[in-house]
Amino acid sequence: MPVSNTHARIETRDRLLEAALQAFGNRDYDGVSTREIVEKAEANISAISYHFGGKKGLYLATVAYLADRLHAGMAEQLEQIRQHAEVASPHQCAESLCRFLLHFLENMLLGEVGKHAPGIIFREQSQPTDAFEILYDKLLAPMHGTLARLVARYRGLQATDQAVIIMVHALIGQTMIFRIGRTTFLRRMGTPAFDAANLEAVKRQLRHYYMAILNTTPDSINTDIPHDA
Repeated sequence: MPVSNTHARIETRDRLLEAALQAFGNRDYDGVSTREIVEKAEANISAISYHFGGKKGLYLATVAYLADRLHAGMAEQLEQIRQHAEVASPHQCAESLCRFLLHFLENMLLGEVGKHAPGIIFREQSQPTDAFEILYDKLLAPMHGTLARLVARYRGLQATDQAVIIMVHALIGQTMIFRIGRTTFLRRMGTPAFDAANLEAVKRQLRHYYMAILNTTPDSINTDIPHDA
């Protein structure tokens, strides 16, 4: 059966996004050429203009594509948290938080999209462009805000309290350092890649860190830092 023009256009667009995700995930915006993307996607150079309006449009669409894929991998857990956080016990909140973060860690370390996501996400954190708003709205804010509900319930605080936001950011940071610093960690461990044994060891240790952060005494989190400090 012949492939319809609409189906062919969707296939071309998806191939361009996959190729762009790999390219932008490994090099910054200026270091990526549209020609390399179309060659990898086996498309014509005009396809970028047709589907995205140009290189910037392709980059923004790639970031949205990345955010949607990452969010899809956690959407079910986030929805369950939103539904039950207000009535869950402190123990259940801690368990849900640990389970979510460790699942996220595994996706970032072993998942296919995790190979290319950090380059884009970390670059947009340090040098934000228009694409940061896409990441924030589609991925970062939903994840941060939902985890804040668990922390708030566990600590008897409001999800918008500064102390809660700090704790959530620290929890995510403890998780992401194993992806950010993966090369150093594996070198120190004397292994070329994460395997079942060292990943489980990391997960066990992270659980201890998560609980230490959750049980930080409120007085040790100073949210009254002068703006000119």
